[in-house]
This record gives sequence, C-alpha cells and structure tokens, in this order.
Amino acid sequence: MSFAFLSFLHFRPKIGLALGGGSMRGLANVGILKGLEKHGIPIHCISGTSAGSIAAALYAAGKTPVEIEEIVLELDWFKIASLSLTGQGMLNPAKLQKYLDTVLPVKTFGETRIPLHISASDLLTAREYVFERPDEEIAFATAASCSIPGVFSPSAYRGHYLADGCLVNNIPLSALAAHRPTVYLGVNVIPRGVMLEKPRNIFQILSRSYDIYELNNLARYQKYKPLLLEPLQEYIKPELKPGKDFYRKLIQAGEQEIEKQLPRLKKLAQVK
Repeated sequence: MSFAFLSFLHFRPKIGLALGGGSMRGLANVGILKGLEKHGIPIHCISGTSAGSIAAALYAAGKTPVEIEEIVLELDWFKIASLSLTGQGMLNPAKLQKYLDTVLPVKTFGETRIPLHISASDLLTAREYVFERPDEEIAFATAASCSIPGVFSPSAYRGHYLADGCLVNNIPLSALAAHRPTVYLGVNVIPRGVMLEKPRNIFQILSRSYDIYELNNLARYQKYKPLLLEPLQEYIKPELKPGKDFYRKLIQAGEQEIEKQLPRLKKLAQVK
C-alpha cells in the first residue's frame, strides 16, 4: 500500500452535522439528509435540537433518509401527544416518547451507528443538557428536546428539568466538537424572511418569539466556521394541523438546499 494512499486515508475529511430546530419546519432537515446521501457525502457524527433531534435520532439509529421521510409524513402531533394534567404545559411528552420508541431501530445512544448527541435546555440551571451517554434512552432524549415550553410539560431527569433544546443551543455544533470534525455542517431551518401577517394563535406567537431570539444570535455559531445550510428563505408560519403537502414542501426545500450548495459540499467532503 503506497504512502500516498495512506496519507489520503489519514486526511480524509471528518464531517459533523448539526440539525437545528424550528417546530415543524424542522422537517427540512429530512431533505438535507436525503440530499447528502444522494450525493455520497458521508456523515461521521450528528447532533440535533428540538425537531432536528427527531431526524438526527432516526438517522443515527439506522434509518435511511427515505425511511425517515416515510415516518415523518405519517406524523400526527395530535395522535402522539396527550393532554397534560400537571399545569406546566398543555401536552405530555410521554406519548411522543412512546411513539418514537416504536420507530427507532435501537434504544440507547451506545447502540447508534454513528455518534449521536441531542440537546435539551435545563430550566433549573439555564444551561444546555446534552444527551450522549451510552446508557441514555434516545426516545426520552428526543421527546425532552422537542418539549416547547407552554406546549409540552418539561421532563424531570437526573436532577435536571428539561425543555426544548432551542432555548440554549438551536444548532448544536458544540456537541460535535469532542469528535474533532474537520468539516462542520449546520442546518438553520428558521427563515430570515419577514413575517407578513400577524400571528393568529398562541402557538404562532411562541414560534415567532423563538425565531426572533435565534435569528439575532446566529453569529454565536461562527466559532466552528460551519457551512450553514438554510433551506427556508421566506417566512413560513407553523400550522396547528398541516397536511402532507406542507411537509413535502419542507423536505423538498432541504433537498434543494443541498443541490444549491453541492459544489462547496463536494469540495469540503472531497467527493467527486
């Protein structure tokens, strides 16, 4: 085996992918995964926050992007969420956790095919909690990361009180740093476009409030010098009961973003 070939193997880029949250707009992450796979761009470690944690968890657990698409197209939040009686949120995340358990090929972080990290926010410390220990349950972590305050009740866990990961770290590039990727890819699914009409309900008000915070703090991710993928340009208001056509448009937007960024992606990944 030649020295040149050994050098090529040694210096092959290591790619880390962080999938961001943004309520149901996070389905654009599925299109990102489909596009990367289509063009043979490998992912060596993955992280996710909020809606991005669902796609990250399914992918790391062994589902293909096409299989993930099939799962999310059948997702009905009204069927996988139950009313909460705690007074700390309208919905209980336990039913979402149970559903995720049925579709995940493996159950714990120690069983994933590539390293997985899922970010949640600790309401007690105002800091990020990263699920990554081998014994931690993927379904519980994902449900906790998706728990929008006021909508889902927080989850008590090992002295923490966990809610939506987007409060602290919406594009969890920092969770990937331990793996020393040579290429960081981050996905921002929050559009920079202007909201053209007033929000119609409390869910849209909460969603837009998170948008404002995150859009004004995107600069914090630049320390990792990521290629930031932004599949959604114009403002998209979340719907309480969207249809499959809405979901498909979001997924297609992710695929289109990969096509748009393909020359840079291939150069960074050193693939033809």
